[in-house]
Amino acid sequence: MNVKGEVYVEATQEEVWKALNDPEVLKKATPGCKSLEETDTDHYKANITLGIAAVRGKYEADIKILDKSKPDKYRLMISANSSMGFVEGDALVNLEYQAPKTIIKYDGEAKVGGLIAGTGQRILSGIAKMIVKDFFKKIAKNVKHEQVG
Repeated sequence: MNVKGEVYVEATQEEVWKALNDPEVLKKATPGCKSLEETDTDHYKANITLGIAAVRGKYEADIKILDKSKPDKYRLMISANSSMGFVEGDALVNLEYQAPKTIIKYDGEAKVGGLIAGTGQRILSGIAKMIVKDFFKKIAKNVKHEQVG
């Protein structure tokens, strides 16, 4: 299923880039994230607990940031497993500065398997879009503005 959208952030492109690469911000922004540990450069292990319809459960997640082109774009890959099944996502994240805002544009694909996959695609698609949009909105809220002066 395709997950695509954009979020506007009242900040510079550099400030948004820093937030998108900050493990603490990533932890705060990931819905249900209980822990996030960097295991290698741009590679994280996370424990996530979600309570949304068919994707309810505890997940062991693997998160990778790849193909970085600072401060314009990167590729985000997520693989999460639980007793209910798995969720995999692969998205391109692009930043576009239009003073005084930066637009986070994301476009990717998500796959599900196991018991989760038995849920209707429309429901899963709606849940996936909601989770991803929520993630980027939380990133926007956690952008730290540089103090000038």
